[in-house]
Amino acid sequence: MEIILLILIPFITAILCLLPKNEKQFAPIQISGSLCLLLVVIKLLNNVIKLGVIKSFNNLVYIDAFSGLLILIIGTVSLLVSLYSADYMIKSNEEYSFPLWKLKKFYFLLNIFVLTMLTVVISNNIGLVWVGIEVITLISAFLVGYYNKSTSIEAAWKYIILCSVGIAFAMIGIILCFYAAIHSGGVESLSLNWDYLLSISKKFNPNIIKLAFAFILIGYGTKVGLAPMHSWLPDAYSEAPTPVSALLSGVLLKCSLYSIIRFTIIANESIGAAFTNNMLLFFGMFSIALSVPFIMTQNQIKRLLAYSSLEHIGIIVTGLGIGSPLSIFGAVFHMFNHAITKTLMFFTAGNLSLKFQTKDISKIKSAINIMPFSGTIFLIGALALMGSPPFSVFLSEFYIIRAGILEKHWVISSLFILFSLIIFGAIMYQTMNMTIGNSTEEKNNLREEVSKLGVLALVIPLFIITLLSVWIPAPLFKLLNRSVEIIHGKGIL
Repeated sequence: MEIILLILIPFITAILCLLPKNEKQFAPIQISGSLCLLLVVIKLLNNVIKLGVIKSFNNLVYIDAFSGLLILIIGTVSLLVSLYSADYMIKSNEEYSFPLWKLKKFYFLLNIFVLTMLTVVISNNIGLVWVGIEVITLISAFLVGYYNKSTSIEAAWKYIILCSVGIAFAMIGIILCFYAAIHSGGVESLSLNWDYLLSISKKFNPNIIKLAFAFILIGYGTKVGLAPMHSWLPDAYSEAPTPVSALLSGVLLKCSLYSIIRFTIIANESIGAAFTNNMLLFFGMFSIALSVPFIMTQNQIKRLLAYSSLEHIGIIVTGLGIGSPLSIFGAVFHMFNHAITKTLMFFTAGNLSLKFQTKDISKIKSAINIMPFSGTIFLIGALALMGSPPFSVFLSEFYIIRAGILEKHWVISSLFILFSLIIFGAIMYQTMNMTIGNSTEEKNNLREEVSKLGVLALVIPLFIITLLSVWIPAPLFKLLNRSVEIIHGKGIL
């Protein structure tokens, strides 16, 4: 029943969002739908923790702890986006003088976007996962180009073209994996299912699997935003409406990364972990390294956050590449931490951009004085994003660094720390320029600055990333530890 509701709720919410007669009617519909979805997600995850694996619909649906972690990320960020969108999208539409149907289009596509991501992470069929990711590309491209400016349309087309090329590479990898399964005597009708492929993976031709994994990593890596396939990412993030930027960074990248990790599990069973670990380490560290000069020289707030995503995706992939239970725990924990923290940062960046009528960092000054609430949380969120204690990003990055040292990856660990320190300094410099200082402009009071729902949209993620730095709730820890068991073969306990 929960699986049916997982699909039905965003679909019904999308349809209901076509009905409002004025702009204030969207928020109750959208927030109610997202809240119901999160409640269903919590109920479903409770069953996953009890049963281990849930299979349904003639084995087309496969939900284990790792799938459950992604479902939790989708459900949580979707609710936060719904809270934030209630006020932000009304102000944004007023700024551009858009008619009501534009808001209907936005909320309809937003819910279909969420629905498609959920479909990807619960599907047992790698062909359906591929179709789902391609559909996600098309839907999110319309959201990226929502404002119909020349720059946003250009960003949407760039996003479609680059990601479609990447998806084509992923298709070649899927075909090769299917061929390896059939060639090793696998049942044709089952040879696109994750669980079946894993069960016969030791019989696969190693050379075919190595080639398949390379295509999968490059193909889905384009959608993840791994360097050097990342060039669509800053344009899409900067031109999309802020709630969409939060979903792209917080959730979409994780869904594409999910597909890579699933193939990594199969490849590791077939050929051992050395090949996949080396490739993951290379692309992970290259992504972190490449983000450094762009972060240091960036002058646009949402593009700065986009290159920060490049860094953090590199951190996650590096953790996976180190390959120990501790580093993988840090990586999957970082997936959750980054999703919540980057959502918070995009929300505050959106508030600042609306107030100052610009995304140019050099033109955003004294934000704490002019917008005390949003400016303060932007500064705190930046510290969290850079891995400062007492926030959960620090904890997950610490696990990865510690694992790298324990596994004697001295060069990787040293570069990781060096790049992190440089990025810390660069983002701190940019953030201080935007937030600290005197201003002659009149200070906003809280009611003028942000709505009650907007306050919740900022306070909830800040509370989560602070809480997780000192205490990981038992259900979440079980999801994380079992995810490590699924990826590595054994957990940290």
